[in-house]
Amino acid sequence: MRLRNRNRHILRPVVGCTLLLACLLLTSGCYRTYFCDNGKTIEARDQLGGERVVVDVDDGSFTLPRVPAASGSKYSDGRRTFWFKGDELSAEIDGKTPYGRCVLPSK
Repeated sequence: MRLRNRNRHILRPVVGCTLLLACLLLTSGCYRTYFCDNGKTIEARDQLGGERVVVDVDDGSFTLPRVPAASGSKYSDGRRTFWFKGDELSAEIDGKTPYGRCVLPSK
C-alpha cells in the first residue's frame, strides 16, 4: 500500500509536465520580435506546429493560416499576408507594405 501511494505522488508531476509540454507544443511557440523600417515592431508566434501564426502589431493581434509558398513560411487570410524568410519578414496589408523591411535583431 505504501509503495502504491509513493508511486502516485511521483507520477502526478510527470503526467502534469507531459501534458503541459504537449499543450505548449501544439498551441504556442516563442514570440519572435521583428524590427521594421518604419520604426515599428511586429511580434509573431507559431501555433500548431507552424500551421498558423499569431501576429501582434500596433492595432491588435490576429491569427493567420499557413498558405503555400515557394520558400519560407507564408501566412495569409486574403487581406493580410505575412511571409517569413530566414531572419526577415515581409508584411502586406490590403495590397500595401506599411512596415517596409522587417528583421530579427542580430544575435
